Formats: sequence, structure tokens, C-alpha cells
Amino acid sequence: MALDSRAKGARGEYLVRDKLREASGLQFERVPASGALAYLKGDLFVPHKDCRFLIEVKNYEESPFTDKIFTNRSNNIVNWWAKAVEQAALREQEPVVIFKYNRSKLFVLTNVLPTKLEKFMFINWLGCYAMLLEDWLTIEDIQWLRAPNV
Repeated sequence: MALDSRAKGARGEYLVRDKLREASGLQFERVPASGALAYLKGDLFVPHKDCRFLIEVKNYEESPFTDKIFTNRSNNIVNWWAKAVEQAALREQEPVVIFKYNRSKLFVLTNVLPTKLEKFMFINWLGCYAMLLEDWLTIEDIQWLRAPNV
């Protein structure tokens, strides 16, 4: 029986949605129509709120953290980050990519410099930081919503 990649992707989105709800107290939801709406991109959002982040969720079989990140433009991290940056720019949001692979923990890519975490990586040529999602959610003080214009 073939694995349905859409079902696997949806499971990953629900997993991340629940983690973000628990950590933030906000009612994150999956984006309807899988980001096909011109005014709403990414995979997760908070309805009726001005989200600071565009959130992409990826659930893959193998780890994207390999030596190919240095030599191969088709590396998943490179592609995921480029897509998130492009989509985030449409609404002046900040890109976030949350991903996992089979039987792994969840990881996050963000352009926000961690101020409290000690264990993270900076991927210089992409301009993003990589760390465990659990650490980012529990140790960093994340402002999920944009401040209202005064």
C-alpha cells in the first residue's frame, strides 16, 4: 500500500498545530485550500489575527540535514526556506519552516535570532537559524502576533 503524501503532510500539520496551540495559547488552524488562496499562504495561521509569521510545515521520510545542503541547490531545506521567504514577503511576515522526518523530533527554521537558546545553528547563506522546535517554543519568548498599528 502506497503512503499518501497528502495524508502524511496533513498529519504533520495537525501535530505542529497542536504544539503551537499548547505553547502560545492561540487557536492555530490549517490554511484552507493548502495555501492556494492568494491572500493566505503557508500551512498554519490564526484566524482573525495578524500573524507575525508565515508558517510552513514539512513532514518527510529522510533528514534534510545532510552534506548536500552545502553542494546541492535541490536540498529540501534550501527549497523550503526559499519558498517560505517568498510567501512571507507577500504579507510582510517573517518566514518559519517547521519540519520533521520519520521518527524524528520537530525542528524549526526562522530568521529570528534566538536570544536565550544555546543550541542552535546559523545557516549563513540562507540567513536562518535551525533548532529543535520544542526548545524554541519553551525557552524563547515568541511574539506570535504583530503589534497593532498605533
